[in-house]
Order: sequence, then C-alpha cells, then structure tokens
Amino acid sequence: KADDVVQFPESELARESVLPVFDQPEAVKKRFVPTDGRIELGGFLGTSLNDPFLYDYPLGLEAQYHLNEISSVGLIVEGYANTNTSYVSQIQQINGSSKINFAQNPQPTFATLAEYEFTPYYGKISLSKQNVLNLNISATARAGMINLSVGGSSVTGGLGLNERFFFTRNFGIKLDLSALFYTKPDILG
Repeated sequence: KADDVVQFPESELARESVLPVFDQPEAVKKRFVPTDGRIELGGFLGTSLNDPFLYDYPLGLEAQYHLNEISSVGLIVEGYANTNTSYVSQIQQINGSSKINFAQNPQPTFATLAEYEFTPYYGKISLSKQNVLNLNISATARAGMINLSVGGSSVTGGLGLNERFFFTRNFGIKLDLSALFYTKPDILG
C-alpha cells in the first residue's frame, strides 16, 4: 500500500553535518617547512630517456631563491656523461663500414639554465600514526644554453614537474621529471 510507513533504525541513517563558513579559510594551518625568502641548494644525478644513440647522464648543482611560498627562481649548472646505446653497434654491424659517422654525433657536454618554479601544493601525509611527511608539488619552466661536443652550442628550454619530500626543516629529496628541448646537427641526413 502507498500509506505504509517505512522506518529505519537511527544507527542506519546518514548523519548530517554542517560546516561553518569561514571568511578566509587556511589550507595549511602550520607549515613545518616554510620556504618564503629561503635559499635552496642541491645536487642531482639523472638520465635521459629519449636519445636513440646516446645515454646521457646529467650531473649538476642547482640554487634557488624562494620569492614566497609559491614562486621561486633558480640557476642550474649541469655536466653530462655520455655513452653510446646498443643501437650504435647494431647499426654499424648491419651497414659494415656504416655510412653514419657516430664519432660526429653531437653529445651534450655542459648546460646552464635559469629556472622559474611554481608550487601550488604543500601538504602533509601520514605514513604511520607517529610520523608525518611534508611534501610539495611544483611545475618548472627553464631556459638557457647547452654546449655540444660537435656543432657548438644551442639555446635550450624545458618544462618539468617535481615533488619534494622533506625529512627535516632543512633537508629533503626532490624527484624531478623534466623535458629539455634543444637542436643539434643531424648525423643521419
């Protein structure tokens, strides 16, 4: 019948909650790692993922000045260790004497880059009930010059994403994924 009343126990009903409206809500109540006005120094080691003929391993130093909690500017200086990929020997075996002169393959040797970093997210995660790990996520834009072993130098630019994990107020680790764009002479043409 349409007139039947259905009743549920109070424990099975959804609870309603009303949150107060704040004029200026704070996203982070207390920053364990404030960055406003601080200088950040670091070293790094990486690898390049997209060159078919070379494994590039950038090794360098960076310094950043944090203008505020969201923006920073920096300088990056990096050198490169390079080795040929397995494709080089395969191509040389197929072609015999090989028409491709891999000795003339331009290898990056040194780069200097200016960087702007935008940090929209600062947060905390709990790994256990006793430990909290502070982190932030950033986007970067870079511009500068890269020197090549053959062909001189080239203007370079790049974009990236990174995440920092802070272990103390003055020490952390940064995981960075970035793309660096530059031109070099074509040894295949």
